[in-house]
Amino acid sequence: MLFNSEQQAEDKLIILYVLKKIKTSLTREQVALVIIENLQISYFDIQLYVDDLIKDEFLSTLEYDGKSVLSLTPMGKETLKVFHDKIPVYIMDMIDLYLKENRDKIFKEVKVTANYQKKGESDYIVELKLHENNVVLMEISLSAPTLKLALDICNRWKENTQELYTSVLKVLT
Repeated sequence: MLFNSEQQAEDKLIILYVLKKIKTSLTREQVALVIIENLQISYFDIQLYVDDLIKDEFLSTLEYDGKSVLSLTPMGKETLKVFHDKIPVYIMDMIDLYLKENRDKIFKEVKVTANYQKKGESDYIVELKLHENNVVLMEISLSAPTLKLALDICNRWKENTQELYTSVLKVLT
């Protein structure tokens, strides 16, 4: 099979561009979501390109909140700066618009966390967090007397994060 190296280079630049425009780290799945919803690049090709970009040190991987996320390296930033004009303007415009309109959709999974751990014989500590752009907006830690209650609190936090965040801010301000 003959590969179009010019197209591969453009696709890799698009991956770098997505990470630059979003201004934060993303998981592989989040990068793939942005690209697949806008361009005709397969999920598997995206994953191969990401592997290449990591191997060639244009991207690095970091562990964040128990997940592996991708981040631009200084070399990745410089490469994108030099070859920025190799990405068609209509593709950059399409990605910019998509990121603007779908930011919440992209980050929904990453910004809400709910965990619990057993403390003592029948006591659980529940930790709830709301993140945006790697900044913790809210962090709540509370005690639950049963496992069922700890699980219920975690589920309700995930289902109603925005409403709960807004309510807490109203009460406190």
